[in-house]
Amino acid sequence: MSIKRRYVDSHWLIFAFEGVVALLFGWFALFTNLADTGALVSIVGSLLLGLGIIELFNLLRRAHLNETWGFTLVSALIEIATAFALLFTSDQNAVWHLALIAGYTVVRGVFEILIGLKAIDDLTDKFIWIVTGSCGAVMGFVILNSGSATVEDNAPTFIKIFGAYMMLYGLANLIYGVHNHDQANDLKAERSAAAKKGAQKLAKIATAKAPAKKTAKATAKKTTARKTTKRKTAKK
Repeated sequence: MSIKRRYVDSHWLIFAFEGVVALLFGWFALFTNLADTGALVSIVGSLLLGLGIIELFNLLRRAHLNETWGFTLVSALIEIATAFALLFTSDQNAVWHLALIAGYTVVRGVFEILIGLKAIDDLTDKFIWIVTGSCGAVMGFVILNSGSATVEDNAPTFIKIFGAYMMLYGLANLIYGVHNHDQANDLKAERSAAAKKGAQKLAKIATAKAPAKKTAKATAKKTTARKTTKRKTAKK
């Protein structure tokens, strides 16, 4: 496993769990009949808080294993801060809440693009994260550039757009998690095969050295015996 993969790779269950949570929210946001913007914003805040808590668990695991955890910390802080801002500012209007959600989506999208470009060396994984990040950034900019009046009148629709991004994000996490699981198994198999080959080489070397050592010992014994005989003869 390369240094690049170690920079971003967490346990595959982390990605799978985040994927399931994001997919469930996305499905709800797209197909719910709930039109209360305040309730939808609270649900979005709860989602981001849940994702932030998952990232915190991931942070603890990575720190325990002495793996890099800087990106995980930044991701957790952004998600938890955005969640608190949504959950504890009910007095703000829909425009402010949607701007916050859009800003989070843009930041998350940029992070995913950077992960794909800088932190992953597998082409399939690069494609997954770059496409997902690009969609998130575009969706966030669409909301931010729609104008206050448009956002105010169509807040539930924009939350559905965010839900569509979350479905894409969740699907990317599931695919990436399964792919990582397969790669981890392949890596274990490769290491096991390499260890067996190394053991076989050492065994061959040891086998080749054994006769040489026996010959050297036999020669040494003969030499010692000859010297002993010469000494006894000289004494006589």
